[in-house]
Amino acid sequence: MKIAKQRKVSALVYEELLRQIKERKWAEGEKLPSENELRLEMGVSRISIREAMQKLTALGIVETRQGEGSFLKRVTSDTYKDIMFPMFMINKNSLEEILEYRMVMEVGATEIAAQRITDKELEQLEEIVERMEANDTDIKRFAHDDILFHMAIARATKNQMIINVSLFMQDLLAASMESIVEVLGMHDGKYYHRRILEEFRKGEREQVVQTMREHVAKTVDRVAELAEL
Repeated sequence: MKIAKQRKVSALVYEELLRQIKERKWAEGEKLPSENELRLEMGVSRISIREAMQKLTALGIVETRQGEGSFLKRVTSDTYKDIMFPMFMINKNSLEEILEYRMVMEVGATEIAAQRITDKELEQLEEIVERMEANDTDIKRFAHDDILFHMAIARATKNQMIINVSLFMQDLLAASMESIVEVLGMHDGKYYHRRILEEFRKGEREQVVQTMREHVAKTVDRVAELAEL
């Protein structure tokens, strides 16, 4: 099946693989097709397949065995409830909880990434920040790039647990990010992301962690103020 390239490709691949799993295309414990086989079948890049498989692994649906490949784990109705639950979570209270989660996860990820980030990863952050700075109208695109920025920092940690959790949270954070941008605007995102990038580039480890903390804290405070109106 060829995947239409409208939304993020890895998200479409994930949804297609999940659909096939639900329809029992593979039995419990069965080895799944390789990344290359899936790439050819779906007509997408290998990295899109890899990101989708990482998300399935983070959800506990797929198990990857070193040197053997990926295998389907036992899937129950509770598994699907866990998968669907985040889609219905966004409200004022949960938005504040999401921001608290970001304070813990993203500040911590920034601290680790500051020690491990590469020049290539800095270039990727630069591309994202430039797109955000040039965007004054497209809220959905801005929110998407905001998520990509923080996901790039998670990848820069080289910590697979942090990467997997971040991938798992992407859909939920995307919904909350659109709400935040729609209400708070784009100015703070542009300002803080540029600061964070430049501090990464200069190797200012303590300062970049402080700036990320300030960035998330300011968002938390502004959302809390609006919730009281």
